[in-house]
Amino acid sequence: MTVTFRVLGFPITIGFAFPVVMLVLGYLTRLTGIELVVWLAFGTFAITAHELGHALVFRRYGLESSIRFWAMGGLAIPNDQEAAAALPDREWLLVSLAGPSVGLVLGAIGLALEGTVAGQGHEVRSAVAIWTFVNLGWGLFNLLPITGLDGGSAVTHAMRLAFGVRGGAIAIAFSMIFSAVVAVFAFTHGLAFVGLIAIVFGLANPFQYRALAEALFPEWAERQARRAAEQEELAARKVEYEDPPGPAWPQGDDQERWQRP
Repeated sequence: MTVTFRVLGFPITIGFAFPVVMLVLGYLTRLTGIELVVWLAFGTFAITAHELGHALVFRRYGLESSIRFWAMGGLAIPNDQEAAAALPDREWLLVSLAGPSVGLVLGAIGLALEGTVAGQGHEVRSAVAIWTFVNLGWGLFNLLPITGLDGGSAVTHAMRLAFGVRGGAIAIAFSMIFSAVVAVFAFTHGLAFVGLIAIVFGLANPFQYRALAEALFPEWAERQARRAAEQEELAARKVEYEDPPGPAWPQGDDQERWQRP
């Protein structure tokens, strides 16, 4: 079950898993009643604004995107993946930083409001605190140098800008070490959700291991790329010369003139 709508021309899809996880997290942090509703609403808004930051910078570079929520957040997905992969590191660095920057600005507004609502009722103060947390708190957390988070992506592209391919390898290796430290600290201090994120994004991400191997062993990466290209070519040739189904197959005397290369 999903809900799809558009904001600024970008299609946004929210699946059933996201609100369920948000409500569970809110309940575990002892939010109840109207606070749970505010938590879900502000959390959804914060992630939407964050991903719109990425999507708008992609658009600035000529790429349209769609936004999809999953259980633990959202993703801005370029429609043309090949063109996105070809973006230079400088542009990817700006894309990576755009999302958290939106959260930091919105969170700063929340901080400014906290002093203003100090004398208000509990519901108002709680709403402002939630707004500040889901924007400023999540924005700062997303800037941690962990692969899979925006901070890890930003550090990787910045290091590649400064030191080339091996700079990217250094960033990925640092991310893995940092993720392990964060996971250990989180689990030993009762922050199980933070530890889980560090493991999922920083240690259980198979793409970072491949990227690290490609950076450290460029010759192996070139062989793998050539092998993949050869396999694609063979697959294309197989489709081209495979028996056409149904009426397209030569009939009668035409069969004698059908020769395979």
